[in-house]
Amino acid sequence: MSQLSRWTIAQLFPTAGAGVSLDALGFPPRGLNMFTRRGYRTVEDIAGLSVEEILDWKNFGAATVSTVLQILADQAVADAAAPENDAEDENVLRTAPAQSDVQESTELVVDASIVDDLRVVAEWLALVGLPDTPLFTQTLPIGTPQNVIRARKRLEVVTSTGVLGADRALDAAGILDESIRKLDDRAVGILRDRMFADSPRTLDTIGATLGVTRERVRQIESKARSALLTELSHAGTGPLASLAEAAQRTIHDVLPLAALLEEIPSLKNLVDSVQQPAWRVLDRLDDSYEIEDEWCASPTVEAARTATATQIEEFVDSYGVAPLASLDFIDIEPAERKRTITAEWLKYCGYLIDGDHLFTRIQSVQDYAASILSVVGSPLSADDIIARFTVERSVRSLRTALAKDDRFTRVDRDRWGLTEWGLDTYSDIRSLIREELAKNGGRVALDPLVDKITSKYSVSRGSVVTYASSAPFETNDGMVQLATSPREVRKTPNQTRRMFRRPEGWAVRVKVTKDHLRGSGSVAPTAVAAILDLQPGQTLQLESPLGQQMIAWTGVQPSFGTIRRFLLERDTAAGSDVFLIINDDRTFAVEEAREPIGEPLADALALVGMTPQSTPSDNYRSLCAAIGLPESSGISSLIGAYRERGDTDISELLLASRNSLESVETALPDPEVESANVDDILDLL
Repeated sequence: MSQLSRWTIAQLFPTAGAGVSLDALGFPPRGLNMFTRRGYRTVEDIAGLSVEEILDWKNFGAATVSTVLQILADQAVADAAAPENDAEDENVLRTAPAQSDVQESTELVVDASIVDDLRVVAEWLALVGLPDTPLFTQTLPIGTPQNVIRARKRLEVVTSTGVLGADRALDAAGILDESIRKLDDRAVGILRDRMFADSPRTLDTIGATLGVTRERVRQIESKARSALLTELSHAGTGPLASLAEAAQRTIHDVLPLAALLEEIPSLKNLVDSVQQPAWRVLDRLDDSYEIEDEWCASPTVEAARTATATQIEEFVDSYGVAPLASLDFIDIEPAERKRTITAEWLKYCGYLIDGDHLFTRIQSVQDYAASILSVVGSPLSADDIIARFTVERSVRSLRTALAKDDRFTRVDRDRWGLTEWGLDTYSDIRSLIREELAKNGGRVALDPLVDKITSKYSVSRGSVVTYASSAPFETNDGMVQLATSPREVRKTPNQTRRMFRRPEGWAVRVKVTKDHLRGSGSVAPTAVAAILDLQPGQTLQLESPLGQQMIAWTGVQPSFGTIRRFLLERDTAAGSDVFLIINDDRTFAVEEAREPIGEPLADALALVGMTPQSTPSDNYRSLCAAIGLPESSGISSLIGAYRERGDTDISELLLASRNSLESVETALPDPEVESANVDDILDLL
């Protein structure tokens, strides 16, 4: 399921009886139902399906797929042990060559002059008392005769053709062609039209051309592929196995196709029997790596992209920047070429490269500017920052954004730096207030503070008062100081999409993907870190019924560790919704979401992980409690709150079920009226 997911059932189990009924194999009820609903009745019917296709079926879980494959494997073994009874079945392989022919084909064809030169050098080293010295790694002794020196130099430039002969020095394409030509002509033609073709022909089309059934074509293709895979196996010692191993070692994790062809040039040559370059033939045979879009990756390009993203998360700094030199997934020399190829791969993966650095946070102009300044290391003008952008943005909008972001300090009329550098601020009221607080022991009277700043800079008294009363400061009884409880700028759990409160904890709704089923981790909302008091760089282990569950903040965003074991236990399929439960006692669990039933209110409750109650009032209270909304808010506020936090699917369902909730409105208590403070007004502005 992990390494051969693109293989079809026929390729995985070529000996399984085509006419065997699926009902007779003992499939689990869910698996049998999934096949029969789609019209598949026999092994022949499912022969063309790949494991990846089956995993994509909704409600077909990984555990069920695994059981189906085990049953098919057992059937294939049993059928393979049965005696052959097909009178028309001919061997896919041609008659093996006689042993004498094999020996003759491996004999070296060495020019007599080469043998003479070897003898001259060997006799001289023996003569001077160095009989066990390697012939080509040892410096010849002083006084070596000229005829020996000339013989040694001729040997140092001997080529493979000189040793093997021009007719017997097979390259990669020749080796592959020789292996394929061991098959009979019909098998070669089927492989050429199916496995090695850029646009494969169907089994039915080939069968009609050859005058045989589609099942017979499938059998010939499977046996031919198996014959080639036997030669390709690493357990073998033949040239084809060596070539495959060389390609795998050269690719390592990821490598451009051009670089692979530089290292093994013969892979560019055409394999005559199938009219494809050797690299393409080897790629179609060897599932340990994949070649796609001019990139080679092990085991697949998509897996390499995922691994790249994981590594990047470990190396980016607080501004989402990582030096290219710190990333190590290209195994190639020299270092300069490695950096170049690394940059090309990251661009292919969708990342932005700026010189020798990788940028991962460019969604906003502030994040982009912070990344640029962190790399440059010195203040830049807004024009200079914009000039380094790869997207169109106005200088005016950048200045406005930088002025509102605490990460930046204006150090001149139009020069900006990072606040963490500690540079003197130009007309930055917040920094001036902080400076005055530092000079006066952390507290300063508001009126003298306003007088001092307005007399030095062209700012209004109202602006100074506003800044002195907003984060990170507070003003009480005419005295300004740093706020004792700074406001959190990130979303709270109650503001976080797909995150809902339960009586004893929190639930995060996620959609299961094939990556989850393969064991990959997944991104967690920052609010998860808040409820667990998880700080950047930390990792926590929560107890669960299936052992410890990791939640970490070692990258840009907090993340959940693998939940594969929970999904296998429940046989959860890709595309299903599940809730990741974080209880107040710091335990963890996974719970499947209820399937929608077409009733809006019940479906809305299912999306927040709540069970429908007996009365509309109870349902209303459950929906309010899930996002921390007071019960007195009203139906309109409830719908608006879900829409504002991004749960538009839930808000639409509530809108559709408004009629059933209207009776709740009249029973609601009058909402409490609270006076607004300065912080609330600033947030609204």
